Amino acid sequence: MPNKLSLIRRALLARLGTITPANGYRTEAGANVQSGWLNELIAQEGISYPLIVVQPAKDQAPGKGPAALRMARGFHVILAVSSQLNDYEDELDEIELDVLEVLMPIEGQFPQWGRPHLAGITVGAPERHPPGDGMSPAAVLIPVYLHTVIEGRIP
Repeated sequence: MPNKLSLIRRALLARLGTITPANGYRTEAGANVQSGWLNELIAQEGISYPLIVVQPAKDQAPGKGPAALRMARGFHVILAVSSQLNDYEDELDEIELDVLEVLMPIEGQFPQWGRPHLAGITVGAPERHPPGDGMSPAAVLIPVYLHTVIEGRIP
């Protein structure tokens, strides 16, 4: 049986990968979506920008259901651009808007891009991080919670 937690993470990666002008977005940020830890990825030689990183984050407390848990799996979706650009703030704004649009929850509907395992999504307030403190890119961190139901095994 496939692991729901892995499937919803992969669905998030695939959804972010659709960010291209051909799909109506402003940037090509979807061409460079990676899973892992930002500090490890930016330390690699040949890393290119813009970069979208899906990094594990703290989950929300699970809710109880009948023989099930309602999970809210946490991720930080981190958007990074080269601070060498004169207009890196504008580029960050463009990518941030693209990501917010691609993850936009529709009230009262399941996210179709994550079906059948994704039951909902919560997007938190974006946080901006300027270059510095050992980090060369400028970045925006967007907390994202993917909702799923984990069913118990009844003996």
